[in-house]
Formats: sequence, structure tokens, C-alpha cells
Amino acid sequence: MTAEDFARELLEAQADRFASVLDGVPEAMALDASVTARQIATLVRATRASYVLLVEGEPPPAGDGLHAAAAQRLAAGLASYRALHVVGAFGHTGQIEVVERSPRVADGIRQAAERHALAEHVRVHAGKPPTVVHALNGPYDLIVLGGRWREYERMEEDLTRLLRIGGALTVVNAGSLAGATDDREADALRRFLSFLATDERYLLSTGLDFGVVLAARVR
Repeated sequence: MTAEDFARELLEAQADRFASVLDGVPEAMALDASVTARQIATLVRATRASYVLLVEGEPPPAGDGLHAAAAQRLAAGLASYRALHVVGAFGHTGQIEVVERSPRVADGIRQAAERHALAEHVRVHAGKPPTVVHALNGPYDLIVLGGRWREYERMEEDLTRLLRIGGALTVVNAGSLAGATDDREADALRRFLSFLATDERYLLSTGLDFGVVLAARVR
């Protein structure tokens, strides 16, 4: 049995109440989404987070013959899946605020929350993440970053302001950094991680492959 087969077996050990959100998503992408959503949900439970900020804002997936509308539906499905798993980990109370660049993707997230009768727990903000984040109040128990790497360092002080002392911050799309070339995006993520590593307000763990990036605000 391969590691991927075993990971799939573990994921399927319990029913996924939000699996339908990934209908039409390519199998490999759906598996990666399942792993990421489970990591975030576990972190929510482990930290007893009840107020979570999810920063999306990735450009819609393109290529493989996808036209723009299909790409945005795919992006909405992936973002919705993450958000719903956070809500599913809350228990009876909790709130997630989602920041998404694309208004169409933002609408897709809202619709998915309504279909699963979870709209009261999900608030979606459409707009450029640095601008939207600057206007938020917090404080959040957990911040999840999954948008464009270049925008992280533009939000450094706002993210710190919004994260309560004792709260956690995680970057869910940093795994590709290990094989990234020295382009602007990769350099921006390196600078952001260096900020977290050197700032005395944080304790940072990345692992050698950056598959799980987790920072705790300690002061």
C-alpha cells in the first residue's frame, strides 16, 4: 500500500458530510483538499477555536481546458470545502470569516454554506485580501492563510493585530515552497516566514518540507 493509498484510507474512515462540495473536482485535487481541510478542522478542535479568519484570494485554477466560469466554480468548491470543515469542527457555536478576492467565488462560498444550513456561521468578504483584512476587527483564535504569497507580508501587522495572544496562524499552501524557484512569489513567502521566525511575538514551526506551517502568537 502506498502512502497516498493509506492517507486516503484514513480520510475515508469517517464519513465526510461535505464531500458533495467537491463534486466535479479532479481526484488528485480533491484528495489534497480533503487532507488540508482535515488538518484545519483538527487544528480548530485542538485549539478550541471559535472565531476563525480564512484568507483565500487565490486566482481561480486555470488550464486543463477549463474556461473561466468552470475555473471559478472549482475555486469556489475548494474554498467552500475548507470553510465548511472549519464550521463542522466548531460544535454548536463559532464563526468563520472568509476573505476572497473574486466576487463570484465569494458568492459560491455563501451558497454552499446556505445549502448546508450553516450560513449563520459563515461570513464572506469579497475584495483584495490586504484591503479587507485591514478593515477587520478580530481578535481571532485562528488565522488560516491560503491566498497569494505576495500578499502575506503586506498583511503582517494587521494579522498580528487580529490574532489574539495564544492564538494560532497557519499557512496551508506553503508545501510547494520546497521545490519553488526564486521567483517573486517564493521570495515573498520566505520573507513572511522569516518575519514569523524572528518576531518575538511568534513561535514558528515549518518542518523541513513546509507541508505544515504553524505559528503561535505568544505575546
